[in-house]
Parts: sequence; structure tokens; C-alpha cells
Amino acid sequence: MPRSKGDRRLDRRHAIVTMAGGVSLVAAPAIVRAQAPLAVNFVQQRGLMYLPVDMMVTGGVLQQEASKLGLGKVEATARALSGPAAITDALLSGSAQYGAAALPSLLTLWDKTHGTPNEVRAVGTMSNGAMVLYTINPNVKTIADFTEKDRIAVPSVRISFNAMMLEMAAEKLWNDPHRLDHLTVGLGHADAVAALSAGYGTATITAHIAVQPFTDRGLKLPGAHVVADSREVFGGPLTQVSLLATKQTRDKNPTLFKAVGNALEASIKMCSADKDAAAVLWKKAQNASESIDELRALLDDPGFEFTSQPHRIAYFAAFLNRIGSMKSKVGDWKELFWETAYGQQGD
Repeated sequence: MPRSKGDRRLDRRHAIVTMAGGVSLVAAPAIVRAQAPLAVNFVQQRGLMYLPVDMMVTGGVLQQEASKLGLGKVEATARALSGPAAITDALLSGSAQYGAAALPSLLTLWDKTHGTPNEVRAVGTMSNGAMVLYTINPNVKTIADFTEKDRIAVPSVRISFNAMMLEMAAEKLWNDPHRLDHLTVGLGHADAVAALSAGYGTATITAHIAVQPFTDRGLKLPGAHVVADSREVFGGPLTQVSLLATKQTRDKNPTLFKAVGNALEASIKMCSADKDAAAVLWKKAQNASESIDELRALLDDPGFEFTSQPHRIAYFAAFLNRIGSMKSKVGDWKELFWETAYGQQGD
């Protein structure tokens, strides 16, 4: 039986509705994906110098900067690892997109990866501060007094900034940067303080190259005293911690990458401008054992600063060239950084 015009109009309307429904069903997963939170994983060690990452994550600064650039919800995490080797592995494996690490890690990773798809550079610097070599051995007053009976804790043997501070001190004294390498043992800062608390003659280690707040904790142990300070060894302020990322992370989502760069700079300014709030955040984010008043006092250390400006990058790179830890020469500090840092005054 021939269909009426009305039937044909109904069929056409039904077809259009069906097509629209089909499109909506196909498009729905894409819409859901677009609305899914952006996952950003940071890795770092614990301590004062890493506070800008906590400000970005726990303090919500990254979400604020992401929203300004039109991005949706960001789910950011900051995981604490025990040393630079673990942070390097997390970055290169892709299990973390960003890693807060000391200057030697930046230099050696760039040396190994520049020009490759997995090239590592710094998003920006975070902090400058002192590393302190202290001991509970009453017979040690300078590094020349260490003997075969001593063991010096550093986060990672040979490759950590702490270990390289000792190497630079040895180079200055003996013209042999590796003179004391065999006395170093890899141990996280908290574990080093705990080991030293057993006391001289019982503890498995006798010294520790620490950063705050672990320097302060360690120097409260019976008999603990300072042997060397990085500010004396390095001859002045030196960039200590930077935020690193691979080229793959940068290229995967340039807008999110820019948001991280903006959040890093904003967090540094916030940590410096309101130290009371920074101390509260430090206590919360890192579950620090110190009171908020004690943490606030550490933020006033005259040898410490949160800063976006790279300091004496080429100076330390030349040292790594001399001791054979780095092959490539650094002509300009910007070679080691992504464009997020190019507006800074560095050297």
C-alpha cells in the first residue's frame, strides 16, 4: 500500500532523530573524555627546598593557573622518593611527568638526553639553599680527618648534589674529587638522622650531608657538629633545586605545560611573600615532625631563598666536566631550560 506524504514525513523525521541519536551516542565518549580530569604527577624528595611543588599541588596553585588558561579540573599528586636516582627513573619511564631535582640531576640528564625525543630540561628553578656536612665523630673537625672507619650518608652515591659537594671540597683540598667517594653511603635524609641517633660508636654511619629541616634535626643529636657548608665549598649561592620535565611531557599538552610553568613561578612568590602560610602548608603537605613555629624559623634561614632565577649553572657544569660526570659543554644556561624560564635573569 503506498505511503502517504504524512507517513513519509514521519519516516524522515524518525530517520533524522535516529541519526542525531546515533551521532550523540558516538560523540558521548569523546565528550566524557574531554571532561575527564587532567592527571599530573610530580615526584620529589622531602624538605624545605621542595615546598613550591607542595604549594602547586596541596595549595591548589596549579589548578588556579590551569583554569586561567581554560583547562578543566587537574588532578595533581606529589610523591616523595628517597633520592635523585628514583626521581630520574620516574621521569624517564613516564611514571611521573615532573620531577623536582637538584642541579647535578638536571645537568647529567640533559647531557644524556639532549637532542632525543626524551630530552630532559628544567621548567624553572625553585630554590637555593645550604647543604651541611655534620658528624657525630668527635675526632672529625675537617674533611681531612675522616678515616676508613667513617661513613657519610648522602641521598645517592656519586650522583646526588650532596655527594658532589663532598667531591668539590675534596678537589679543592687534594686536587682529587673522588678521594672520599668510597666513604659515602646512599641513605635518605630522614633515615640518616635516624641512623645517627644511635650515637657514636653504635651508629652504622658517622656523618650526613643534609638539607633543611634534616640539618636542624641532625645537629640536635648528641655530639653533632658542622664540618663543612656548601656555601663555603661552592663560593656563593648556587641553584639547588629545579623542576624537570621531558620533551614528551612538554609536547603532549603545551597548554598544561605552560600552566605548570606559571604555577611554579606563582608558588615561589607565594612561599616567599607569606612565610607563615608557607610553614602551615609545609607541615600539612610533608607531615613534618617540627612545629609550625620551628618550620617558620627555618624559612628565615639567611642562606636560603625560593627563586626563579638560575644561579651559576655554567660554573657547576664546568666542575662536572672536570670530574668526568658530564661530557657536553654548556654555553648558555638556557640550553638546559624550557621556554617557561627564558624570561628570567640567569647565569
